[in-house]
Amino acid sequence: MADPKSADEKASTDAAPTVVVSHVSVTYRVLGGERRGAPSNQGERRSLRQLLLPGTGTPTRTREIHAVKDVSFVARHGESIGIIGRNGSGKSTLLRAVAGLIPPSEGRLWVSGEPSLLGVNAVLINKLSGERNIYVGGQALGLTTAEIDEKFDDIVEFSGIGDAVYLPMSTYSSGMGARLRFAISTAAAPDVLMIDEALATGDASFRQRSAERIAEIRDAAGTVFLVSHSNSNIREICDRVLWIDQGRLIMDGPTEQVLPAYEALLPKSKAPKKKARREPDVPGTVRWTGTTRFQTTRAITSETWAPGVAGCFVVSVERMAIARMVAPIAARLGWPMLWVRPGSIPEATRDELGRLAPERVIVAGGEGLVDAERYSRIEELVSGTVERLGTDDPARAAAQLVEAFPPRDRSTVYVTHPDNAGRTPVTSLQAAVTGRAVVVCDTVGVTDELTAALSDLRPRRLVLVGYEEEWPTDVVDALRHATDAEIGYSPEGGPMARAAGLWEDSEPGGRAIVSGAAAVEMLSATVASAHTRAPMLLVTSGRLPAIVHTALERLAPSEIVLAGAVEALPPDLRQTLGEIVTTGSPAAEATRPLQA
Repeated sequence: MADPKSADEKASTDAAPTVVVSHVSVTYRVLGGERRGAPSNQGERRSLRQLLLPGTGTPTRTREIHAVKDVSFVARHGESIGIIGRNGSGKSTLLRAVAGLIPPSEGRLWVSGEPSLLGVNAVLINKLSGERNIYVGGQALGLTTAEIDEKFDDIVEFSGIGDAVYLPMSTYSSGMGARLRFAISTAAAPDVLMIDEALATGDASFRQRSAERIAEIRDAAGTVFLVSHSNSNIREICDRVLWIDQGRLIMDGPTEQVLPAYEALLPKSKAPKKKARREPDVPGTVRWTGTTRFQTTRAITSETWAPGVAGCFVVSVERMAIARMVAPIAARLGWPMLWVRPGSIPEATRDELGRLAPERVIVAGGEGLVDAERYSRIEELVSGTVERLGTDDPARAAAQLVEAFPPRDRSTVYVTHPDNAGRTPVTSLQAAVTGRAVVVCDTVGVTDELTAALSDLRPRRLVLVGYEEEWPTDVVDALRHATDAEIGYSPEGGPMARAAGLWEDSEPGGRAIVSGAAAVEMLSATVASAHTRAPMLLVTSGRLPAIVHTALERLAPSEIVLAGAVEALPPDLRQTLGEIVTTGSPAAEATRPLQA
């Protein structure tokens, strides 16, 4: 059932791999052979010294345990990969081998960047305080002291340990320690994050925040591995699943294909099944959501566009930087955005392409993002024309997108670099509202293509997204020379505050959209917001901060749409939003001021 291709063959056809596992096996040797029970006589009893030292007693028998057997796969940027299987199937061993903690007995491993393994059984330094562990752990992840200082409050707040951060770790409960480890391990958005049952720790609120943090890492073009016995967690977080049994890779494919096959072989529970509790309707609100981000996007587009659209963009989750440039263009044209992932077109995307029946489809990105087979499949799904625009390199794709679809407002261009994911999605919303362009520029240099495209636009101002120190002087000088434009920076304000500020001149009434922070859902909702002219606000914490509440009170919407996963926009938040629509007096706890 597993893909017969070797990892080497796959790596040659897929772009930007982060992990390549080629015919890896892990074998343990344990003392004791096959003997069971007590020895038959006193003479067979041996001391520890006799067992460990050669030539001291009877020969020591050993046996081999083949924990992982000839496993091959390739993981790529932007993928969330679940690893499932029964207890003792080799899931955790495989993860530890990828992390470099266990050497493979056979085969080869290649990992791009620095992997970070997170598991509830791993510990920090118990004698040190939580505060000291934050600095030790942060520096191990490559953060500077100044960067840790900046992230310190967020780490403490995320972990929920409060003033206990100043106490020794030895005084923490296992749950407190696990939550702090998760907060530290994800503070630096590692290239490859590996989670071994960590989401089983903590209450529902922490599990929700954890899922949102994982989505942010995934959307920043990282790779996430999740070992879990919770199939619901796998469904919510992972796009792809590896099924391991007795050390062998049984099946590797999309979550919606692998998980049902695995569940079909699980023993049936004799306990009576509980019916899933249906979320009650909240007057004044509707929810556009799904169990995966692709299904959520389908819900957004199906509620916004009727069949027979003029055009549609298809973008890959592997290069979120390209999608962030496409979103303002799609907003100006009134075209929906649909998503694919490396090596597959999700069922929700296939269904929506068929329903929308676009006259024109633009596939954004090169063959490393949407390969020839997937491109041909898109051609089969639609009767309109299909064309490819852009390359796998976001900086080069930026020039092609700007030349093909110049912005309505050329006075200002937003310039981002590929990995500042936390700020860039809301920049796409700003550009969509104002009719401006977003381009991506590498911090190692400005491509000739981008220089020429910006020179043709002749903007009066370039807004570089991020802090001034994040942009090298030679890059800033090259951008200034190409355009003769004023250079500005946009570090002020969090994403929720920036989104709320876009609608100060909007007329009250009508529909408003509230989205979570995950980039796929947020960018899809951005395009829907522009198409329907409905104000869109962001909620990044699962609770309603004062700045968003104030904006909604002023907008006085007759209906609020929650566009995103239920985990990011929970029922309590929906209830609060409903109260804003119907009474204008949300619960005090929900409106407690939070920093945007």
